[in-house]
Amino acid sequence: MKRVIASRRKEDGFALLLVLVTVMALSLIIAGLWESSQPSWEANNLERARYKAGVLAESGLTIGLHPDIEPGDVALQQELSPGLSFEVRITSEGGKIPVNGLDDDILREATEEMFIAWGADAATASQAADSIADWVDEDSEVLPNGAENAYYAGLDYPQFPPNTAISNLEELLFVAGMDEIARIQPLWRDYFTFRSDDLIDLNAAPWELIMALTGCTEDSAMNFVAVRSGDDGEDNTPDDYRYEDTGEIQALLGLTDGEWSDISSLVTLSGAIKRIESTGRIGDFEETRVVLARESEQNGRTILTPVARFRE
Repeated sequence: MKRVIASRRKEDGFALLLVLVTVMALSLIIAGLWESSQPSWEANNLERARYKAGVLAESGLTIGLHPDIEPGDVALQQELSPGLSFEVRITSEGGKIPVNGLDDDILREATEEMFIAWGADAATASQAADSIADWVDEDSEVLPNGAENAYYAGLDYPQFPPNTAISNLEELLFVAGMDEIARIQPLWRDYFTFRSDDLIDLNAAPWELIMALTGCTEDSAMNFVAVRSGDDGEDNTPDDYRYEDTGEIQALLGLTDGEWSDISSLVTLSGAIKRIESTGRIGDFEETRVVLARESEQNGRTILTPVARFRE
């Protein structure tokens, strides 16, 4: 009888041990599954936030593309609920240098002067400006401080320059001298475009470009932009001032009739290509969508026709 009881106790002990081992194994498996699932959950949450922020940005674009909406309109900045908002900026793509137009001597010289205003020395500024012109022109003649095939072949890039209009600003990083310009001014991309109507919009251009193009003083260029920004000192707000009188522009910049005549064919006061930039925000996460649209008049109404669309 004692042997039977001992045997049963032994079997019960093994069964209990087996249960404990099984429970431990299941606990480890569950813990492992939970831990391995965390990156997936986090990735899914990130994707959901990106999607929602993108939807908000798209909503902002819809408003920004309405032809009756003006820069600074209250409808362009909305908070739908705490942590859920979008903000739209409408500017002119013409406030930048048309990079494919640098075969024009005045624009090329203005680009060189702008590089100098950023802090580049005269030699580097001249090399970069001339080399951009050599990159986009159709011939193989080297400008005084530029670079054509012989220069790039020596760097094992015999396919450069393409001698054709660029369609991506990143190409400029291959241009002789632009590595130093990019080091001096990391935001250089904000000053160039290949999608404008090839005219520089004085109601959108930064002060460095205005100074470089017109030859006015730094103080005059900065004052010109300050007047344009209105009392709050911020661009794209309801109190912005738009220049419409060339006489006023000449007076503020201190230009003679001759100096204005030299650049008048290169500038505009209303660029045809509008830049609508919409940022959607979900908490600390944000997504930005950009549409470039050509403005035109049809049957007395303003029409905006998208010409490019991308994310930033």
